[in-house]
Amino acid sequence: MTQRNALLLGSMPYQDEREAMSVALGKLGPSLVSLPDGEIGERSDAYPVGDRAAWVGTIMDRCESDTTAWKVLKPARRNETGTAEDYDAFYRLKPLHKPSEMAAHIDFGWRDFARESYPMFRQLRDEAGLPDLKFQVGLPTALGVTFGMLSPVNAMRYAPAFNTRLAFEANDISGFVDPGDLVFQLEVPGEMAMAYKLPTRAVKVATRTVLGLVRQIEPRAPFGIHLCFGDLNNKALIDASTLDKMVAFSNSIVDQWPSTHTLDYVHVPLAEAADPPPLDPEWYQPLREMNLPAGTRFVAGFVHDKRTEDEHRQIRLIVESLRGGPVDIASSCGLGRRTRDIADRLIDMTAKMVSDE
Repeated sequence: MTQRNALLLGSMPYQDEREAMSVALGKLGPSLVSLPDGEIGERSDAYPVGDRAAWVGTIMDRCESDTTAWKVLKPARRNETGTAEDYDAFYRLKPLHKPSEMAAHIDFGWRDFARESYPMFRQLRDEAGLPDLKFQVGLPTALGVTFGMLSPVNAMRYAPAFNTRLAFEANDISGFVDPGDLVFQLEVPGEMAMAYKLPTRAVKVATRTVLGLVRQIEPRAPFGIHLCFGDLNNKALIDASTLDKMVAFSNSIVDQWPSTHTLDYVHVPLAEAADPPPLDPEWYQPLREMNLPAGTRFVAGFVHDKRTEDEHRQIRLIVESLRGGPVDIASSCGLGRRTRDIADRLIDMTAKMVSDE
């Protein structure tokens, strides 16, 4: 049988982290190389589905509440789940410290989330009899946060400070998670959006904050990259009329990737939020030019609720023909902002695409 693995991108719409991990193990089990905790967090009137489901919105909340470090220029506009209504509805903040000082005034809370979930992960992994399964921790990169909450100029000026804090929290996580148990997933919608606005020859500019973060994280754990088109309220940030820019962006990261750090996988989104992956084989042709180091897994993100089982097989055949062999299977983004019913169906479809021929 053809060997494929499954990847879950991070967020899942279940009651809490324990249930999210349990559902994932029950549906995907041995096909998972790593397991995220579902990124749900605390439920409240403001966040009825959990504050972590808002992803970087949680970080912006923490910044907004610190009036010694930030001034609110524009309040956030939220929908009924607490998530920003659209990509223009995040807070607009003004930093009150110099870029060189700001890292000391930021706390993302990522290490707190990991401390809570890791013991649950170990228990569930042991019960499932999967000793090699890794604990997957998603890390936003700087521009994924700063582009939403700062002016364009400040987004670039303060990006290094955000990366410094992200690296601090990542290094703390890798310090308390057992050796061999961890993988960091880098999530790069801000940098991908920049890459799509730049000429192809200039996409290297968009990789700087990604690699700047990686170089500050101690190489204790492998990394994955979730190339991301954005998925706020099931609406994409990027209109990917072609995959050329994404492939150029990925190749640029791979070309500059530090030899000290293991790149475990690269996830390639092949759908744009509510828009399903195309059926035209020509659209996928740039994937042939995507370069990966030996041992780095290609993860095809094409599982979508608007495609049938046969259409999924058709897309899988196209991608595997271009890549010259089996690929790993995923959706295009996390599932936390979808309904539970849709998430169940997508995870079930992922299991089918992994296991059948």
